[in-house]
Amino acid sequence: MSRFILTCLIFLSLSVYSQGQLNTLKKRGENVYISSMIDEYHEINYWFKKCMANDLYTFYRVSITSVSSGCNTIVNEAFSDNIGPFDIQDGGWCGGNHLFTDGKTKTAETFSIKLYADGNVILSDTILKTHTIRIEVENYIFNPLAAKIKKEDKVYFTDTLCIERAIYTIEGNSIQTALCHNYLNSIPVTVLKYYGMQSMFDGEKQLLTPSGEYKSWTDVNSINRFKKKDFPQFNRYIEKNDLYYQSSYLSNEGLGTHDELLEKDVIFIGNSWSKCYHKLLGNVHRVAGDYDSWNGVYTWVSMPLLNTGSAFAYNGSFNGKKYIFFSNNIPGDFNIPIPKKIKNKKINIVENTSNATIKKKNRTIHLFCPLPGSVIVSFE
Repeated sequence: MSRFILTCLIFLSLSVYSQGQLNTLKKRGENVYISSMIDEYHEINYWFKKCMANDLYTFYRVSITSVSSGCNTIVNEAFSDNIGPFDIQDGGWCGGNHLFTDGKTKTAETFSIKLYADGNVILSDTILKTHTIRIEVENYIFNPLAAKIKKEDKVYFTDTLCIERAIYTIEGNSIQTALCHNYLNSIPVTVLKYYGMQSMFDGEKQLLTPSGEYKSWTDVNSINRFKKKDFPQFNRYIEKNDLYYQSSYLSNEGLGTHDELLEKDVIFIGNSWSKCYHKLLGNVHRVAGDYDSWNGVYTWVSMPLLNTGSAFAYNGSFNGKKYIFFSNNIPGDFNIPIPKKIKNKKINIVENTSNATIKKKNRTIHLFCPLPGSVIVSFE
């Protein structure tokens, strides 16, 4: 079995059912609408469709509705990239929201969309209740070094850079994105930059990077970028606007190890064109037969589990499990309430850069943290 097929089968396993909150799924043509109560007072709403300059299928809009007021607030909108494009040496950008250098020719296209609800394929328009939703998307990304010009200055491409496969697993307040590239390009390329996981969070005011430079909430106007050599464990950033939060967590697998970034390279870019980026590739070569992948989760938070000046915690879903994400910027003792639905589940430590002693008692996790850092736990 090839590495490519094996990895995609692993990604497909993310469809394991959750026993948590039901989602409402509505399909209308290619438009998919998903909604779920994420706490007693808030409902999250997702809209998947073709969008961005290349009309690629992805999550177009995320909004949160306050049940008490009825106010619906857009928190994420794909007017730019939310999964990354490539910057090719001597060819420019391709994929995502980026057109060719002529400013009008598409550099990518979606050619396959598959929708599943609790493992069952959904083909026709419907409305139903389901635990876990999976959307599989396949895109062609064209090689800008193979651009040719027809009559009337129309551009076409004679080489495909890669097939990009994205598996979106939607559960509650989280969209997990498992993405891989299978390179087909007969013309070798040098990838100057590939950002991968990006943020389209609306109205960002402050930012927190638990394993990065910004360990306390920092005004977005003061945010810049930092390098791999300074913060090699960086994998998560959290953004805050006037009402809500968005987390972008990249797991330590595939490109998420950052093994294809030089020590001196940038690992995080913030406050750039109102966006934040996980940088995953820098000045690397790609030819036919190459392969890469990453796996991460976008999580939206209306009511944190813990929110003090020195600690922040919230819950989400990842790899078919419930997760709690915590960070502290000073040593200390911290207590995190456990949501009722997972209080009896076994706890597993995923990350512990705070060197914390972790004790679970009834509906509380007690953390004694001798160091500032991050703790991530899962429940099963």
